[in-house]
Amino acid sequence: MFDDLSSLAQALIGLGYVALFKAANHKQQQDEIRKNSPQYLIEQMVDDPGSPPLARFLASQMLLEIDMTFLSRTDLGSLSHVYIEALLHNFTTTMSDWGFLHSNDDMGSVGSMFLVFGERSMPELLNLLNDDRLVDYERPAPDFSGFDPTRLQKIRIKDFAALYVSKVRNLPLHLTVRFDERDTEITELKKQVAQRQPDA
Repeated sequence: MFDDLSSLAQALIGLGYVALFKAANHKQQQDEIRKNSPQYLIEQMVDDPGSPPLARFLASQMLLEIDMTFLSRTDLGSLSHVYIEALLHNFTTTMSDWGFLHSNDDMGSVGSMFLVFGERSMPELLNLLNDDRLVDYERPAPDFSGFDPTRLQKIRIKDFAALYVSKVRNLPLHLTVRFDERDTEITELKKQVAQRQPDA
């Protein structure tokens, strides 16, 4: 039984994202956590700024699978920062969960959370539009995207950020394979963000 946030955090981090969400027995792993931890404690973990970002991220992803109403009880601004950390440090271990798996405008199963955060995530996402770091992007097997010359293969942090900004603000974005063409699109996106105020 996990009686406090510290023991719950240790259990979540000890298992990690793959065991909790990707492994063949991931449902059993999640059930074991829930059996030993009431939902209110898992919700406290999500909202606790003193808990490790990885533990908060894993707790959030667990709750999303069973009760999305927890979002109405959560500080979404604080949680948005956790997801930024998760993106930058690849908490999922699989960057395709963050987007670009099915198409060049696919937000991914995890990246779609930025639609929930909305404007709360914009300051950090806008800063990331200047982050040129390449991510270790691997598509799950079987992967036939290599046969499509229009699909992104090398992806940077700024490409993820541009995708999320365009979706949150409902602005056009067309990312192509060439970095210079992508950078032109991102520069145009920055101009549109500066010119247009967010919806009230």
